[in-house]
Amino acid sequence: MKQLLLIITVFAMSATTYGQTVKAITQHGKTVLLFENGTWKYEKDAQAGTPTTEPVARATGRINIDNTKEATSEKLELFNAISKKLSRFFGEEKGRVHCSATATNNKGEINLNFEFMIPLGDANRYFGYTTLDRKVSLLLSDGTTLNRVFSKNNEEKFIEKWNVSYYKASIVISKDDVVKLLRNNTLRMTMDWKKEKEEYIFDNVTGLQVILAEVL
Repeated sequence: MKQLLLIITVFAMSATTYGQTVKAITQHGKTVLLFENGTWKYEKDAQAGTPTTEPVARATGRINIDNTKEATSEKLELFNAISKKLSRFFGEEKGRVHCSATATNNKGEINLNFEFMIPLGDANRYFGYTTLDRKVSLLLSDGTTLNRVFSKNNEEKFIEKWNVSYYKASIVISKDDVVKLLRNNTLRMTMDWKKEKEEYIFDNVTGLQVILAEVL
């Protein structure tokens, strides 16, 4: 299992989707193909016709969540996407939503903790903010959608030093959710803000797989 987690965590944040296959770059600069069935192969091996692949995640449904563990993953950037509403007022550079996430295991309860940063001091005025019970949806590569609500760790503030509006909130996910997220890439997020509902495309489509694998 330790070897498997090591394999998962070497993937860098940048990845490109080709149909149902994702091309990712490891931290050592090697190109890897991530397949829909939860396996991966070095691109050079795929071009050479080498049949051997390795599991990229525990995606068969037979996963074990450690009910005694208390752990938080590293934080990974998921997207830096243009907000359609904010970009109309401030242009594409300032009208962006930057989203990062961590995963936590609190004795068997798995949370995804999202942080949003918007390079505006008054984003609430134009855009709204997130709070408990607001809806968030994740579109997966198999076409299914996980619909959840923010249920804990809600926070909002203005960080004057960087002139950004900052929001964070968490969702609790089930074991079935964990299996789906490990099995599939996450392609898009739909956020229900106070004044606007918007959809954002993930830059890092394997990011949730990586942070979940760290805490199980």
